[in-house]
Amino acid sequence: MIFRKTKHHEDAFLEQAIRGERAGLEYLVSAYKDLAYTVAFRIVMNKEDAEEVVQDSFLRAFASLEKFKRASKFSTWLFRIVYNTALTKVKDKKIQLSELGNPLDDNAFDISDHSEYDLLKKGEREKFVGLALNRLSQEDHAVISYFYIGEKSISEISEILGLKTSAIKMRLLRGRKQLEAELKILLNMEIKDLL
Repeated sequence: MIFRKTKHHEDAFLEQAIRGERAGLEYLVSAYKDLAYTVAFRIVMNKEDAEEVVQDSFLRAFASLEKFKRASKFSTWLFRIVYNTALTKVKDKKIQLSELGNPLDDNAFDISDHSEYDLLKKGEREKFVGLALNRLSQEDHAVISYFYIGEKSISEISEILGLKTSAIKMRLLRGRKQLEAELKILLNMEIKDLL
């Protein structure tokens, strides 16, 4: 089922969801499942765990809909739940968060078979941006992803992550600079392989 997101429609579907109506619940899942998965996967770094985090997060959100006070947007509230659920999953599995931000090992990707022309293709650009994003710290990756992929405002990201807006601005600036540096490293590696 495909839904068009507008403020009016979202409010109507949210009201339906609060009443436990299936159409409202389906709308909320359809509207936010992809970004919720992206956020969860970045933290847990595992497809099955990310899917479990998303499912648990929606269940928690739906079970607590009566408590949703609308002080923020539903998406902001939901992504806070996803973020916290993913962190709990990581802690439960005793995965060191510091390991999640480590650079990829030398065998994680092979870019030597691509021509310069191939790098200009959209899929290749996305691949390199994805590789560069994975080299950022967990926190910087989350901020960059929420801002550019999730199109969240700085204040929404602040609420989701539980940080001050000044900290979000600093992480966004630092993340952009680091992303640029990582892209230069990856693309320079490709250029050297071409020459």
